[in-house]
Amino acid sequence: MNFIYFSTLAWDEADGAHNPTQIARALAQRGHMALFVEPQPSASRDSVNLPLRVVALTELGMSPMQLRRAWYGLDSGEMNHIAENLLQLICAWDAAPPRVAIFPAPFDPFVRLIPFLRAHNFSMVYYAMDDFAAAPALGYTQFATGAEEYLVRHSDVLCAVTSHIAQSLERFGKSAHVIPNAVDLKMWDTSSSLKGTSIERGELTLGFWGTLMDSMIDADLIAYVAQARPRWMIHLLGACDPEAHRPSIAARLEKFPNIFFHGAVPHAELPRYAAAFDVAVAPFPDNAFTRGRDPLKVYEYLAAHLPVVVSYAPQLAHVPYVFIAHSPAEFLQAVERAAPTPIDHRELDAFLEQQSWDARAEALLDILPTTTRRITSNTSATLLPTFANPNVETVMRYANALESELAQVQNWARALEQQAQQRTAFSGVKRLLPTRKTHS
Repeated sequence: MNFIYFSTLAWDEADGAHNPTQIARALAQRGHMALFVEPQPSASRDSVNLPLRVVALTELGMSPMQLRRAWYGLDSGEMNHIAENLLQLICAWDAAPPRVAIFPAPFDPFVRLIPFLRAHNFSMVYYAMDDFAAAPALGYTQFATGAEEYLVRHSDVLCAVTSHIAQSLERFGKSAHVIPNAVDLKMWDTSSSLKGTSIERGELTLGFWGTLMDSMIDADLIAYVAQARPRWMIHLLGACDPEAHRPSIAARLEKFPNIFFHGAVPHAELPRYAAAFDVAVAPFPDNAFTRGRDPLKVYEYLAAHLPVVVSYAPQLAHVPYVFIAHSPAEFLQAVERAAPTPIDHRELDAFLEQQSWDARAEALLDILPTTTRRITSNTSATLLPTFANPNVETVMRYANALESELAQVQNWARALEQQAQQRTAFSGVKRLLPTRKTHS
């Protein structure tokens, strides 16, 4: 088969550990041709010796302004030239049928391409990574409700990473398969020779990695733990407060002397940090989005042979060595139970070996032959109009982002102007200084 994977995540985001990159790579490793479409060009595209190509929307002709507008939930504009460039890629690539387009999220520019893809013999797969019905309440403007409904109704195959998401998609009258996330075990060195990085340790040392923003972690829960157990050390790894309009995680937690921010850490360095932790934590907020997640970090924590404590995620109850809490007090108790729990490495490794990306790719391939729709020759190739339906808050957020970036540009311009003035003044002083004569 020949696949196009339309991803809202860059190929190299989290060093490529996320679902879209891993599934695309696993399909290519099985000999299937795969075209991975990302929003903007990633810095690294490690697809050597694989029938796989990575291309960005901006490389297909989408302007940065169009992409920015789409990300903020506004009209993504005219896209016919993007479709034409994509078709040229497909033809040059000799991607003969059967062709399959995979969508992990209802991103407006991608969903608008569905009639065009259908007209060129593509079947559609919606492999939902999150419960996007719950996303707008958390301020995620890039996922339009109308786009998801259209995507579900016009997909030949529906998949989801959790049963919660699969049940959510049933509101459209269609059933979905469940294919969870997985983990790449090759990067996890759990040998006794692995030395942990030098960090502040306490009676217990807790660790978290991931994006630090209010929709992803519960800052109040972390504050509760830090205050209740001042001798525990809590280490937070990841970009902090990447979206300025959201409540600041740093402002809420930086006053605690037992909480440490490490910033973004290369994925390859995570095993060294994990070796210094006693318990890995996932302090998720209590909302529907959390209950739909299948967090990659939990698989990675387990690959590091750490007990894991998560909040408000009952969907993980079947996972070994995962302790689930439904309140701050329960979270404390769960950490205290998890820390002394002996881990049977052989049992855990046997579980994790079944959670491979190759196994997930195989599960996806298994459901395609019997559910792929027959393509009709008279399907219209006209692109869909935008699904964007912005409200005042969305428009203001976009305007504020532009204003903030304009202020940055103005600051850079002033700094350059000052440097130029200083160089000019220095040159003037040099001209006034007497010239030294040299004697031969």
